[in-house]
Amino acid sequence: MSPKRVLVVEDDPGVRQFCVDALQGLGYALVAVDDGSLALQEIPRFQPDLILLDLIMPRARLDGVGLLSMLARGPACNIPVIILSAFGNALAQEVSPDVTGALHIGAILSKPVSLDTLAREVYRLIGPTVNN
Repeated sequence: MSPKRVLVVEDDPGVRQFCVDALQGLGYALVAVDDGSLALQEIPRFQPDLILLDLIMPRARLDGVGLLSMLARGPACNIPVIILSAFGNALAQEVSPDVTGALHIGAILSKPVSLDTLAREVYRLIGPTVNN
């Protein structure tokens, strides 16, 4: 049995590498991209169990908001998403449960995120990887 797969979509190289290192250290398989359009290419190939998504990516051809909108309408609509944003606390207060449910948003986390918080939410949404 293969490990659970997480697709990280984050334009900040430091945050992206933190997420990759943290989750690989826990045994998850990872692919990381810096643009929503690259994520759309990876989803059918990698078949992630979870998407860790930054919403605001100013240098991206397709930012996280656009990707989330496309995911809601496509074949990957059932993949749970963790939003990781500098505006996470404000978003969590403003986004209704109906919206989070419809978009399969399992958690909204604020940057900077701790390893413990990230690990807890990934585990809660997709469970442990086969090595744990």
